[in-house]
Amino acid sequence: MNKREKLTVAAIAAVLLLLAGTGFLLLNGRGGNDDDAIQRRANTLTLVRTYVEKEEFDRALSLLENLLIENPDDGEASELLDIVLAAKRARDRIDAGEPVDRTELEEALAAARDAAARIASAADEAWRAASRISTESRRDTRGAAADSAQDAAPSDGDGSAERQPADTTATAAADGESDRDAVARMEKEQAAREEAERKALEENLAKKNAEIQKRIEEVNRNVAQGKQAAESGSYRSARDSFNRAAAALPEGEDAFNTGKYLEMAESLLGIAEQTDDSTIKTEALSGALEYANEALRADPSSAKAYWLRSRIYDGQGKDDQALADLAEAVRLDGKNYLYVYELGRKQFMRGDFAGARKSFETTTRLAPSFEPAFFNLGLTNRRLGRTDAAIESFRGATRIKKDYTRAYIEIARLLSTKNDLAGSIRNYESALEIEPGNVHALREMAAAYSTRGDFQSAERFFHEALALGSDDGRTNYNMATVQLELGKTAQALDYAKKAVAAEPRNPVFLYTYGLAGERNNMSDVAVQQYARAIAADPKYVKPRINLGIMYLEANRLEDALNQFNAAYTVEKDNFEVNNNLGKVYGLKKDYTRAVEHFARAVSKNPKDITVRENLATAYTSAGLLEKASEAYEAIVKMDSTNWDARYELGKLYIQLGNKTGAKEVLENLIRTKSDYEKAAEVKRLINTLE
Repeated sequence: MNKREKLTVAAIAAVLLLLAGTGFLLLNGRGGNDDDAIQRRANTLTLVRTYVEKEEFDRALSLLENLLIENPDDGEASELLDIVLAAKRARDRIDAGEPVDRTELEEALAAARDAAARIASAADEAWRAASRISTESRRDTRGAAADSAQDAAPSDGDGSAERQPADTTATAAADGESDRDAVARMEKEQAAREEAERKALEENLAKKNAEIQKRIEEVNRNVAQGKQAAESGSYRSARDSFNRAAAALPEGEDAFNTGKYLEMAESLLGIAEQTDDSTIKTEALSGALEYANEALRADPSSAKAYWLRSRIYDGQGKDDQALADLAEAVRLDGKNYLYVYELGRKQFMRGDFAGARKSFETTTRLAPSFEPAFFNLGLTNRRLGRTDAAIESFRGATRIKKDYTRAYIEIARLLSTKNDLAGSIRNYESALEIEPGNVHALREMAAAYSTRGDFQSAERFFHEALALGSDDGRTNYNMATVQLELGKTAQALDYAKKAVAAEPRNPVFLYTYGLAGERNNMSDVAVQQYARAIAADPKYVKPRINLGIMYLEANRLEDALNQFNAAYTVEKDNFEVNNNLGKVYGLKKDYTRAVEHFARAVSKNPKDITVRENLATAYTSAGLLEKASEAYEAIVKMDSTNWDARYELGKLYIQLGNKTGAKEVLENLIRTKSDYEKAAEVKRLINTLE
């Protein structure tokens, strides 16, 4: 048995630090105010970091899911969600009493804490940068188009500006429509149908009489002016025009009036979604709600009015009312797949995964070519633990959209959880055919190869990811673990050093740097980095074991004992800890404690011959000869060619007065292994038994 710590969890750690789980989550076709969104994201991630530090994983996961609902392309939130999930699973397994190597938990916790800190810091910096840019933009663009000092900054005009995450991930499709584009395309098609219906209604009304025609023209003129003002960011002018339009609406023409109220409400909602002025936002939402309510008074069965009011309630933070109105819109118009799809999003956000599944399944039936519904159905099935159904849903998305990179990646991740590494790798390859430079796919495929034990392929794809700019701590760490497995210790040292330079407080990275130093016979580097890893996480056992072994080999028994005892307080059943404690106590001639720890080590790994030999030797030194003979008997039974065990057993039988047993064992040893190195001594012992 090698005394040196092996990279027994290298593949597990690679998967833990690479797989980015639930993915890009639920898609929102509408835009919002960029600065507000970035600030909310930064504040949310700071809170996630706090919950991770406290190991309150459920709360952290809930916040991350909400972030992904708001912005499905938030790769950092997606990445962090899977890392936190891995930590939660490891903690749950230990809490449930399952036999788990605590080192795996420590690595998972360290990865979660580090990722949360890194991503929260990046988000905060992104918000600060966005705030500076937004301030300069408003200073440059405000002027003649504004009607008052309270006018909002100009929007893109159509109320659907797309937000870009602070760190746009490589998992967004490079070619073809994005999921957000697909939603926007469907919304535009629906708007075009509604516009055609509105025009037909107005034409019919105009035929009634000249007075109605005059009213219609006046209303349309004021609505158009209000929309133009809204597009330029002028809330006051927009509201004045809309109020004039509302006053001119013809009595008794409920269908026409409902449509106009909804146009005005939607325009004011667009202002609220684009402005960063809290006062304007509040007033615009209030005005939009007023017009939506008027629309419902004119037509209580208007599904679109409920749909629009749901969006307004969203902006006001009234989640329950928003959900109720959306559900009513679906009840009134159950064939409108965008309404059903949005209901699924809200249900997912509230943790109603069964309801979300039903809504997304309905959406796929209503719009079988709407790939986001299939993608989000896959995400929902994944949360419900329906892995096979999730895979089929993602495959449905790829059948519609052949270049759906994210769906292929999600399939690959799920197949990895089923230990179908070949299938997982095939899907990563499909993603890379579409996006050869997708570093997420490259890193995760490398992790899959590492798990499969194909370290050469893992090395290749980690190298590609690094060459394409993924020069982060995690990728360098994983490359270091692979290089260590391949025996490329010098290269491993370089990558481990880069990982630590990127994240100096990551205990796993520090440990790996120390291990690489040890493998390169750089004991000073090893001792220093193991000590730093321990300082970063005193409960991290691996560096204590390796540092203790180094002290043991240098005959610094007290120092070794301190490290092993500290590790023992964390993991009393750790095999390496107990075996090495047994060795130290044996050298200190404290045989009672040596027996205790060797016996515990044997109980954790009964098939390890070496630790059984250590236990037998400790029994002998402690004067427990019967126990020692039983230990050697077990060894001989497990390995009949263990000649030293036979020799020691024969000597013990002599000491115990069992001459017949001793003679049988020793004669059998000489007969079977005549060239045994201690043959002369064996023959001498046999002669004493005559």
